[in-house]
Amino acid sequence: MDEATRMVRTAKPDGTVPHAVNPPVVRASTVLFPDIATMRDYRQRRATGERLFSYGARGTPSSMALEDAMCELEQGDRAFLYPSGLAALGAVLLAYTRPGDHVAIVDTAYPPVRRLAENHFKPRGVDVCLFRPETEALRDVMRPNTRLVLAECPGSNSFDMIDLSAMAAITRKHGALLAVDNTWSAGVFFKPLLHGADLSIQAATKYICGYSDVMLGTVVTTESAYRPLFELNSDFGFCVSPDDCYTALRGLRSLKARLETHERGALKVARWLQDRSEVAAVLHPALEEFPGHAIWRRDFTGSTGLFAFRLAAHLAGRSDAFVDALSLFGIGASWGGYESLALPVEIPAIPGSAPGGTAIRLHIGLESPEDLITDLANAFDVITGLVDCEA
Repeated sequence: MDEATRMVRTAKPDGTVPHAVNPPVVRASTVLFPDIATMRDYRQRRATGERLFSYGARGTPSSMALEDAMCELEQGDRAFLYPSGLAALGAVLLAYTRPGDHVAIVDTAYPPVRRLAENHFKPRGVDVCLFRPETEALRDVMRPNTRLVLAECPGSNSFDMIDLSAMAAITRKHGALLAVDNTWSAGVFFKPLLHGADLSIQAATKYICGYSDVMLGTVVTTESAYRPLFELNSDFGFCVSPDDCYTALRGLRSLKARLETHERGALKVARWLQDRSEVAAVLHPALEEFPGHAIWRRDFTGSTGLFAFRLAAHLAGRSDAFVDALSLFGIGASWGGYESLALPVEIPAIPGSAPGGTAIRLHIGLESPEDLITDLANAFDVITGLVDCEA
């Protein structure tokens, strides 16, 4: 079935009896059992990895429905939920590494996870290194004690593409696990587990929920990789609100339709920006001129609403003024909601890869792209006028 059909049909209530369209919200801490023998049986089975409604922190029917839907979306075997995308990334590092292990993180990964590794895992004996978003760069940093490789495709802010299948072959050869931040594609346009990854991570806060009102993270794993996360969640009591699970599951129903609208609008805006003299480069993998376009075309089935662009040299230093001059774009962290956003971002210089410097990151929401283009054109007029006044 098509992705849109699968997302509408997945995790539905039992159809043999009259039922609500959506799975109901089940709020629970205590779960009651008919007798001690049943309670002990559930606990024993849960310890072996079976997913059972036995205590609120171990999952509810609401969270289990979302887990099932995420497995369907990402084509994985087990799913785990966290209170944010960063919490999901941190859980992966915590579950799969020990003091003395080595972790390789792609240079273009989400900056907070790089800080997390540097500030909390390095001081506790986990050796962390960064590598350029290139296959050979990963090969060069692999060690006998490499336990985990964390990649992101495309990279945060720079949108560098990676050959995930080639990297998966390297990690398998070294006995390491490959985890991928898949938030940009939302699991619709790219499925890391089908390209050899062991874990696919998303900030479901963004496209999955889709309305900028829920914090949520997800990890979907293969059957062979799930156990450390299962044990971590049990030991730490990680759990999420059933109301947030309900909201995320509702967002999944319209996910593909929303992404297709984001995609159309973003491509229209990106191609318009390419023709502007005020723009030095547009960083969007679906554009033919982008350096990683061939990999995107091979591995992805579409693109989403997030990309960036660099101002031309004569407008250097005007990124803040440009964003301030916009009226239809909000200024705020995150992305993936129905509203358009603009934000100056810093791209770190990576030797042999993307140049560093300031870019303007856009998230194209569900507004008319023609209206957004008019807004962008007005902002270009503002900063050009500022330069002319100073000349």
